[in-house]
Amino acid sequence: MRKLLFTICACMVALIANAQPMGGGRPMGGGRPPMMMGNMEKPFYETESDSVANARIIDVAGRLDLNEKTLDKMIKLYTQQYEELCRNLQMAVMEYQMNLNGGFRGRNSNMGMQQPANVTFDTESARQTYEKICQKYEKRYKKALSDTQYQVWGTLSSTRLDNKFSNLLQHVQDKTESIF
Repeated sequence: MRKLLFTICACMVALIANAQPMGGGRPMGGGRPPMMMGNMEKPFYETESDSVANARIIDVAGRLDLNEKTLDKMIKLYTQQYEELCRNLQMAVMEYQMNLNGGFRGRNSNMGMQQPANVTFDTESARQTYEKICQKYEKRYKKALSDTQYQVWGTLSSTRLDNKFSNLLQHVQDKTESIF
């Protein structure tokens, strides 16, 4: 009876082990291709967003007189805003790189013959998207803070991402490797 029970348990363990997805626990077909983000597990902005948010919000926490719950919420919001801004800027940079290199080409196209015609980075479109995201998060900051805290928040330019478009765009461009 023990041998039978042991055999059944061993078969169950083997069955469970074989049922695990291949590739280090990632779902098959899911995730992003390794070359897409420079062979990194996470995009650069996800790895640095927590430290950026902690540094900026903790720096002003005393001036805003934040309790721990509000501090955590502000850090979370700032992290989300930073990631969303960087993700959108990175998509714009990658689209520009793709267009600069001739875009997607079919199998039968003359790859060496086509040259992109006057491809420029659409800074204005990227800035508009950037500003929309900043406005969306300003509404969230206003909900998270009291009226007096929000007034102080409005005067603290060191925490504001909306006035740092050029710097953040340059940072994203530096961190985005060309995949073409």
